[in-house]
Amino acid sequence: MGVVKRRILYVVLSVFIVSAVAAVIFLVREPKKALLQKMAEKVDLHARDVHYTQVGSAGMKWEITADSASYQKKGEIALFEKIHVRLVMKDGRTVVMSGDKGTMNTLTKDMTVEGNVDVTSGNGEQLKTERLFYRDKTQKIETDQPVVMNNGQMRIRGVGMVLDLKGEKLTLLSRVRSESSGN
Repeated sequence: MGVVKRRILYVVLSVFIVSAVAAVIFLVREPKKALLQKMAEKVDLHARDVHYTQVGSAGMKWEITADSASYQKKGEIALFEKIHVRLVMKDGRTVVMSGDKGTMNTLTKDMTVEGNVDVTSGNGEQLKTERLFYRDKTQKIETDQPVVMNNGQMRIRGVGMVLDLKGEKLTLLSRVRSESSGN
């Protein structure tokens, strides 16, 4: 009987060890599956080397390029990395915005651009800041951050800015200082 008991013990231990190894493998793989499932819940689409064009309100044309973009259906939000936006107005005027990252509400067309933000008009005027907001309904670009503007002849610094694209009016909100560019 001793040999039979040892064999049964050996089989039970073998089954236990195989079950334990299978459980460990399953548990190690499960978090990856859960991570992908969570990512899939948040991101409905992800693409690299993105180029997006749309004609918006009042005949304005959007051209967005980015190193990568993600779309979240919940919230209707597009997220961009290394974004470059070219706005072409109905009258042909252009404004180009670029930055490290951006977000756009795909329903309202409102946009945020952040990190090393550069805005250049069609006539070469340049504005630099760290974050700006574009409101499609009012066609205004705004920031509450420090701003540096340069038109080739003069450099103007301030904090906070509103650029009305319809009215072609730029307003610096506070701490405005100017200096000659030396040209």
